[in-house]
Amino acid sequence: MKISKFISEQKINIAIQLIILLCVNTYLFLLNTETISQEDILYLDILLITFYLGSFYMSYIKWKSKYEQLYHVLEEGEEITRDEIQSDDVSGEIMRYIVDTKELRFAKEQASNEERIKEMEEYLSKWVHEIKLPISALSMMVERIEDDEIGYDVKHEIEKINFLVNSVLYGSRATAAMEDLFIREERLDEIVKTAIRQSAFFLIKHNIEVEMNDLNLEAYTDKKWLVYVIGQIISNAIKYAGTNGKISFYGEEDAKYIILNIKDYGIGIAKEDQERIFNKGFTGKNGRNTTYKSTGMGLYFSKKILDKLGHGIEVDSVEGEYTLLRIKVCKISDYIKVTKM
Repeated sequence: MKISKFISEQKINIAIQLIILLCVNTYLFLLNTETISQEDILYLDILLITFYLGSFYMSYIKWKSKYEQLYHVLEEGEEITRDEIQSDDVSGEIMRYIVDTKELRFAKEQASNEERIKEMEEYLSKWVHEIKLPISALSMMVERIEDDEIGYDVKHEIEKINFLVNSVLYGSRATAAMEDLFIREERLDEIVKTAIRQSAFFLIKHNIEVEMNDLNLEAYTDKKWLVYVIGQIISNAIKYAGTNGKISFYGEEDAKYIILNIKDYGIGIAKEDQERIFNKGFTGKNGRNTTYKSTGMGLYFSKKILDKLGHGIEVDSVEGEYTLLRIKVCKISDYIKVTKM
C-alpha cells in the first residue's frame, strides 16, 4: 500500500499540525523578547517537525500492517473472510460484523435458492412422469390409424415429444447435486444398445446405419446418465447426417481409460467451433442454419453430466467428412481418485 493513500486519509490531521506550528511561530515572534532568537525558533521548528514526521511514519507503518493483507485480498478480487481481519479496534469490529452479516445473508439466500431449485426439480419430475401417460396412450392410439402415412407422421411427432420431455427431465437434473448418481460396473455394449433402442425410431426414419465394434468392455459409470448422454450425441448425429448416414460405436482401452468412440459421417463441425460446442447455448455455424434448429443445450448438459460422473469427453471433426466424440471413463483405480477430489 502506497504512502500517498495514507497521506490522503491524513489530510485534515496534517493541516491541523501545520496550523499549530504556524500559531506557535507567530506567538514566539510576537513576544518580541531578547531571550528568544530566530535561531532558537528555527531549532524548535526543526525539532517539532522531526518529532511529527517520526510519529507520522510510525502511524503509517501501523496503518499499513493493519490493512495491507485486506487490501491485497481486494486487489486480487477475492472475498474477505473474518480470519483475515486482524485489527481489534472499533474499525476491526465493524468489519467483522459486516463480514458476518454478509455471510449469514448469503447462507440464507443460498439455502432459499437450493430449496426453490429442489422444488422445481420435484415438480418437473412429477410433470414428466404424468405427461408420459398421455404420450404412451397416444402411442397406442396411433396404431389404430388406418392411413399408414398419417400414422407414421403422428408417430414421428409423438417420439419427438417423448425425446424433448426426457431432455427436460435430465436437463433439470444435470445441474443438481450428486445424490442421483449410482456408479457401478456396467457393460459398454449394453449401454450403447439401450441408447440405440431409445433412438430407434429416428434412426430408422432417417435411414441411419449403425455399426458397433469392440464394445465388449466394462466401465464404472451410471448407466442411466450415460445412456442420456449417448442419446444426445445420437440426436445430433441424426440432425446433421441427412439421409442414409452412418454412426459408428467402437470401444478402446488404454492404461487409464475405457474409451467409447461415437463417430458420424455427416457435415462435421467447423474448426473454430470445436472448442465451444459444450458451451451453454452455443449452436455454431451449423446450428445457426435454420434447417437444423439447434438449441445448443444438449451437449452443454451432456458435458455437465460427464463432469459429475468423472468422465472426460473430446471432440475431433473434419468439416464435410466426420465428427468423432470420445467419452473417456476412468478405470476403477483412477476413478476412486476422481471421486475423492
